[in-house]
Amino acid sequence: MRIAVCEAAADLRPGEGEWSFLIEQVAEAKPDILLLNELPFGPWFAAQPEPDPAVFDKAVELHQHGIDRLDELGVKAVLGSRPLMEGSDPVNQGFTWTEQNGIQKVHNKQFFPNEEGYYEARWFRRGTTDFKIADVLGIKTGFLICTEMMFNEYARHYGRSGAQLIVCPRATESATLYKWEHALALAAIVSGCYVASSNRNGADEFGLPFAGKGMIFDPFGHLVAETSDSDPIAVADLDLNLIEKAKVGWPCHAEDLPNAFSHLK
Repeated sequence: MRIAVCEAAADLRPGEGEWSFLIEQVAEAKPDILLLNELPFGPWFAAQPEPDPAVFDKAVELHQHGIDRLDELGVKAVLGSRPLMEGSDPVNQGFTWTEQNGIQKVHNKQFFPNEEGYYEARWFRRGTTDFKIADVLGIKTGFLICTEMMFNEYARHYGRSGAQLIVCPRATESATLYKWEHALALAAIVSGCYVASSNRNGADEFGLPFAGKGMIFDPFGHLVAETSDSDPIAVADLDLNLIEKAKVGWPCHAEDLPNAFSHLK
C-alpha cells in the first residue's frame, strides 16, 4: 500500500491551475492513498482574529466543492480535514474519501492554538470528542490534526488500539518546522505506526508564509520521504511487517497506566 503526502498551494481551489498541477503530480507518483493538508481549499481564514460566520460558511462551501471533485485526483483514497457545522458547533473535521464509500467523518480536531495567524480557538469548537480509527483500504488509520500532534499520548493511544498509520494534515510555518520534525518522529516511535503529514506551501491572501515540507516517518521514527519545492509529492510504501516489529519492541511494549485511555473512544 502506497501513501503520498504533499505540499499543496496555500490557496488551493478546485478547477484552477494549482489543482490541475496537483492532479498531474499525483498521477506521476501513483499512490493508493493521498493525504491533503489541513483545510486544503481556499485561504487560511483562521488568520483573522474575529470569527465571521459568513466567512466560515464560504469556507464550508468551497471545501464541499473540492470534496465533490476528489475523484479527479485519480487515487483510491484521499484524507484531509474540512470546516463543517456539527449541530451548532463549527468544527475542523478529519475525513476519509474513497471511491467506494465517498466522504466519511473520522475525528474532530480537539486542540487549538490562539495566537497571531492561528486564531483557531476563536473560530472552532471541539464538537464530538473521539479518537477512533478508520479503515482506509484495509489500513487502520488515526487522525491527529496539526496541533494535536504535539500531544503524543494520543499517538500512543492509536498505536495501542491497533492503528497502523497516523495522519497529520497541518498548516504550519517554517519557524516551527523543527518542532514538527521531532513531534512526527516521536509519534511514530511511541505508536509503532507510520506517520504521514502534509502541509500548505506559500502564502495566501492573508500573507502567512506556510512552509510546505510534507513528511513520512516509519514506525521506528526514521524519515523515509519528504516533499520540497521541486518535488511537491512524496511517497512511501507501508511495510506491515515493520509495523508489527515496532509494536512488540521498545517503547511500544511498555504497559499503560490503569485506565490511562478510558476517556477516549
